Amino acid sequence: MKPILLSLMVLAVLSTGSRASVVKVDEPAVCYNCHSDIQDQQNEKHVHTAFAGGTCTDCHNPHAATHMSLLGSDVKTLCLKCHDDIKETLGMPTVHQPVKNGKCLSCHDPHASKFSYQLKKETVSLCEDCHKGIAAWFTRTDIHKPVANKKCEACHEMHGSNEAFLLKKKVPDNCFGCHKQDQAFVSAHNGMDMSKANCVTCHEPHSSNMKHLLMANQHKPFESGACKSCHKSAGNTIEFALQAKPEELCLKCHKSIVDTTLSNMHILGTEKSCLNCHNPHASNNDVLLSNNQKLLCTKCHFRDNPDKTVDQMITHPDLDCSNCHSPHGSNREHMLNEAPMDLCMECHADAHKGSHPVGGDILDPRTGEQLTCLSCHKLHGADFPKYLPLNPKMDLCIQCHKR
Repeated sequence: MKPILLSLMVLAVLSTGSRASVVKVDEPAVCYNCHSDIQDQQNEKHVHTAFAGGTCTDCHNPHAATHMSLLGSDVKTLCLKCHDDIKETLGMPTVHQPVKNGKCLSCHDPHASKFSYQLKKETVSLCEDCHKGIAAWFTRTDIHKPVANKKCEACHEMHGSNEAFLLKKKVPDNCFGCHKQDQAFVSAHNGMDMSKANCVTCHEPHSSNMKHLLMANQHKPFESGACKSCHKSAGNTIEFALQAKPEELCLKCHKSIVDTTLSNMHILGTEKSCLNCHNPHASNNDVLLSNNQKLLCTKCHFRDNPDKTVDQMITHPDLDCSNCHSPHGSNREHMLNEAPMDLCMECHADAHKGSHPVGGDILDPRTGEQLTCLSCHKLHGADFPKYLPLNPKMDLCIQCHKR
């Protein structure tokens, strides 16, 4: 803050006594004596209402503050004083992370901008700052029209939504805002009633190298149009109802993939069974997984830990879950692909060769069982480096070495 602004904002003591009066200051002119760069923003196309009003002290303290840029309070509190509509979004099921964290200035310029809503950049460039996969969408042959037009807001809410992924409406209602269910649409879907369909189980909503935005990896019955292989039919209309439970249908063709005699089976026997993880129509992921393994597995796993986030629970971030776990089932605990020692040694063959012994006839004094990697290392949610659950300087060691 420059001295000239401080001097013009001082309190004047009246000559008649101890009463004080605030000196009337010509805002924003006095501020522009130093902040001419801010004054130039008044000429931008989209000017923040608070800034256009010229009362800088509505947001800034002219003398001192505990917040950046001499703001009168933190950014989130300050913005929500006026933006009641944004305040309401904080209670919605899906809240945009910058909004939740009070990072309004990640997207908006507080004074003015050449973009609508005082955005710092045009929408796609702004979104790409966090959503790194966006650039790849524009390299594909078939780009969804709203994406091609750089209109993320055509499908997504920017602050909060009642739907996943900040969608404006549920799928397919969001899609049917543009895609009319006319005769051509019905014919393209083999006469199927799509009014309650989940369009993104077949179509990539942003872009694809496949015609009609279809996903790249397609289930053979879907690719050939043989919907009746899995779905019941009524007259000339193919209904969504399945001929049997998902598990029964899938195992008719994929019996060799799943060994139902294993002691620990994954997912089988639940209502959705295979469909918990696999998309039965199409996918951009291997083996028709409905998402990448990190996001797919953590839909269910690590959600009940009150002390750690999902990301804090994930180990070996450069590997897929299936590098260690069998996704369909195993005779081992935690559905590991191999015994813990053998599994770890595939990558860490030289570990502990010159230090702490493991395996063989080395026993864990706490359990009397063979000492393995997992006797000291906790692979999910460890608090110390190298996946150690306790401080290795002492706490970890005295679990066994008490003397």
